[in-house]
Amino acid sequence: MNQETVQQLLTQIRRDTGGAFVSGLAYIGDRLGLFAAVARHGPVDSVALAAATDLNERYVREWLKALAAFSYIEYDDATKKYAMSEEQRAVLADESSAVFGAGTFHFTLPSLLRTEQLMEVFRNGGGIAYDELHPEVPASIDRMHRAWFDYLLTEEWLPAIPDISDRLRQGIRVLDVGCGLGRSTIAMARAHPSSSVLGVDPHPPSIEFARALAIESGIANAEFLARPLGNIEPDLRFELTIAIDCIHDMADPIGVLRTIRKHLTDDGLLVWSEPAGSVNPLENRDTLSRMRAALSPFHCLTVSLAAGGPGLGTLIGTEGAQELAAAAGYERFETLPVPCETQLFFGLRR
Repeated sequence: MNQETVQQLLTQIRRDTGGAFVSGLAYIGDRLGLFAAVARHGPVDSVALAAATDLNERYVREWLKALAAFSYIEYDDATKKYAMSEEQRAVLADESSAVFGAGTFHFTLPSLLRTEQLMEVFRNGGGIAYDELHPEVPASIDRMHRAWFDYLLTEEWLPAIPDISDRLRQGIRVLDVGCGLGRSTIAMARAHPSSSVLGVDPHPPSIEFARALAIESGIANAEFLARPLGNIEPDLRFELTIAIDCIHDMADPIGVLRTIRKHLTDDGLLVWSEPAGSVNPLENRDTLSRMRAALSPFHCLTVSLAAGGPGLGTLIGTEGAQELAAAAGYERFETLPVPCETQLFFGLRR
C-alpha cells in the first residue's frame, strides 16, 4: 500500500468534507443576509453584525470565524474585525454583479436535502421529479445563472456567432427553450427590440415569474408559454432557437431536438449549450467538471429518469451532443466559437 496515496486520499476527504460544511454555512450567510451585512457594515465584529442582522451573536461569531478560515471574508487580527474585499463583495454579496456566485450555494444545500429520496431511487430506480425537488431549486438555479443572462448571453456569447447579431438587430423570431424564470428571454428581447422572443418552459410557476419580470422590466417583445415544447403551435417558425444548459435534463432530448428542428426556418440556427465536460470521467477532474459530475444524480439525472427519460446526466460532452443531433436528423453540427469556459456551444441547422 502506497502511504503517500493514502495520505492524499485522506487529505481529499478532509478538504471535500470541509467544502460540504462550508457550503451549508455559506447558504446560511446568503439566505440570512450575513454576506450582505458584512459587505455593507464591515469592518465589523460579531456583536455589531449580530445586531445589524438581528441574529444570535454566538452563532454569528462562529460563522465569521469559519468563513474567514475559508477566505470568503477577511479578518484583521489587530482590530478583531471582519470585512470583505471588493472581489468578495462582487462574488458573494452583489446579485447584480457579473461574477455573482452565491447562487451556487443556494442551489447546493436544498439539493442535498433530497439525499434520503435519492437513496430510495438508488435502491428502486426511477427518479425525483422536478416538481418534487426542494421548492427553492427553481429560484436558486435562476440566481446561479443570472450573470449568464444579464451579461454574457447578449454581450459575449451571441455576438461571437457569425451573422447572429446583425440578424437580431434587423428583427427575427427567436425561440428560447427551457427558459426557466425568463432571464435569458428577457435579456435577448431587451438587447434586440426589433426581434420577438418566445420563452417556453413546462414549469408553470417559473413562467408566472417570467411574465411578471417582463412586465416589471418593461419588455413588450417577449412572450412566455407554460407548456412542453411539443405543444406549441405547429406552424410557428423561428430563425434562431436557443437552448442553454437544458437538453440533457429532458425526458425526451431527441424528441425535443426534433421538435426544434421542425420549428426552424430553412436558414434557421439552433444555438445549444451543454456544461463543459466529457463523457470520460478521467477528463472531468478539474474543479468545475468534478462539481457537475457530483451534482448530476441530485438534479439532472434524477429529473430525467423521473419523467421516463434516458437519464443522460449533466456531462454529455461534444460526443454526446453529436450523437443526439444525428439521431434527431440534423444535417449540420458545428462547435461554435463562443468564448466560455463553463459551457460548450453547438450550432445545428436543419
